[in-house]
Amino acid sequence: MRYIILFLMLFPHMGMAKAIEIKLSILAPEGSTWMNIMNEFNKELEKETKGQVKFKVYAGGVSGDELDVIRKIRIGQIHAGGFTGVGLGQVVPAVRVLELPFIFKNYKEVDYVTSHLKSYFEGEFEKKGFVFLGWAEAGFVNVFSTNPITTLEDFKKVKMWAWEGDPLVKALADAYKVVPVPLSITDVLTSLQTGLIDSFYAPPLAAIALQWFTKVKYMTRPELANATGGMIMSKKQFDKLSAENQKILKDVTIKYSAKIIEATRKDNEKSYEVLKKNGIKFVEISQKELEGMAKTSEKVRQVLTGKLYSKELLDRMMNLIQEARKP
Repeated sequence: MRYIILFLMLFPHMGMAKAIEIKLSILAPEGSTWMNIMNEFNKELEKETKGQVKFKVYAGGVSGDELDVIRKIRIGQIHAGGFTGVGLGQVVPAVRVLELPFIFKNYKEVDYVTSHLKSYFEGEFEKKGFVFLGWAEAGFVNVFSTNPITTLEDFKKVKMWAWEGDPLVKALADAYKVVPVPLSITDVLTSLQTGLIDSFYAPPLAAIALQWFTKVKYMTRPELANATGGMIMSKKQFDKLSAENQKILKDVTIKYSAKIIEATRKDNEKSYEVLKKNGIKFVEISQKELEGMAKTSEKVRQVLTGKLYSKELLDRMMNLIQEARKP
């Protein structure tokens, strides 16, 4: 027995499972709400797995746009990522049903729908070789611009950024007869500086975190849609974890997903005041204009049915929203 003890003292790491490093990419920059929570998340994951599992985080888009990251996960260069709906939609297009404009009125409805559809999307991601770890979100989206946008005609006059490769935004732009400027998200700030674009859409917290708001003067209200998000991981890498560590990873993700969502919502609300203090003027779309835009968006909803998502999924989501609105 004493020889075993002596051996373990001399070679303390022998017999221990090899630590697994999960390479995770996230667009959020260091110092942002999302990254601060991700750092806490990583510490707890390492602690709970006794050092056997930890993230190596690539923040601020250093791994490229979300579309680049999905490609890198598929070939094994990256193992996981925190994504917006655009990235998630590259794997499971149906997730974009959650980002249709004029669908959700508040976060109560968002939470009700995402909680009921989580198991469905977990199954869809698994079919594509990914493990869906948990929801996140960027929040409700506003339009920002160098000139005020309050009518549909105003939208037609601007050079609006559109996330390159985003089928939902393309369909909306076609319906509204807006000519978008497709760009990678990592090119938006430079393009605002050079005048290639003069407007963009984003939740207020993202507009501040990415410094885009410094290049515009106006923000249009009300919010047009909720930008969803989530964390997914290569199933191949996930399967390398022990059953115990898989459970720990999922449990810790659920805990910190809730933290990220709560903090994002609070910070988005605070961001409106920050924008005002920095000289951003808020302008409103009239009720009449909103009604017209909502009708156009409803047509887009139908056009994308069978392309991004099924009629059954759309109907299920709309029914869930109605349930959430019941007193």
